[in-house]
Amino acid sequence: MNTVDETLVREIPDYRGETVTYEVPITAYPTSSGIMIINSPGSGELKDGRHDRWKKLGLYLQSRGIATLVTYNAPRPDFEVQLPWEPYSHQGASWNQLLVDTISHVTDFCMEHAQELCGTAAPAIYMAGFSSGGSAVGAVAWRYSQVKRILLLSTYDSVGDPFYIGIEEFAGDIFIAFGSQDPMAGLLAYVLQAGPLSARSLHIREVPDCNHRFSGATNSRILSNAFLWAFHEFPDFPSPEGGLQLYE
Repeated sequence: MNTVDETLVREIPDYRGETVTYEVPITAYPTSSGIMIINSPGSGELKDGRHDRWKKLGLYLQSRGIATLVTYNAPRPDFEVQLPWEPYSHQGASWNQLLVDTISHVTDFCMEHAQELCGTAAPAIYMAGFSSGGSAVGAVAWRYSQVKRILLLSTYDSVGDPFYIGIEEFAGDIFIAFGSQDPMAGLLAYVLQAGPLSARSLHIREVPDCNHRFSGATNSRILSNAFLWAFHEFPDFPSPEGGLQLYE
């Protein structure tokens, strides 16, 4: 099975206004499905994911012709400069801003190369994000009318106000999954359920016996099924039945 690998080179100002150049590695798993899922990994996680979970998922979705998974990673925080207004940075640049900017750059890339990646120049685009990656998804998805659905996994409000502004404006379908042992993600789901939203629909599921990382073989199958629940057909979520085991 073939992949498309690309490295975007972009710039962002640091806290002094000087330019920081950074790279965004991307891997796509092409199909002719007409659907792209842009996957935003968790904090400091590389594009293939811990235990190669996103790589395995991309190959799985590709082999079944369900959707083209496009996974990437933002630069990792370096901890060298602690900005007073947020806990992480990268070469003096805001890491929160990097998370938001990076997923925007990746989305633009996907739209420019849609024909090559999923067989049509006008695809349905979905977004999924894990932990801080979900926060970036919430901040950005509303900017693109092509984004019809988003999946937030173990998501916190990591990027702050841009997340709340963006998630309130998003007009598509929102799917949220979190572990019963992850109270912060559960609280965010409760806040979104209670707050004003423009979304067409909101679907929330708590996964029993599951922590923030979806640890363990059973939860890895549930994690893979979350993508089918949100973007394909899997009404029994959060059942692990038939799910792809991504790790042990």
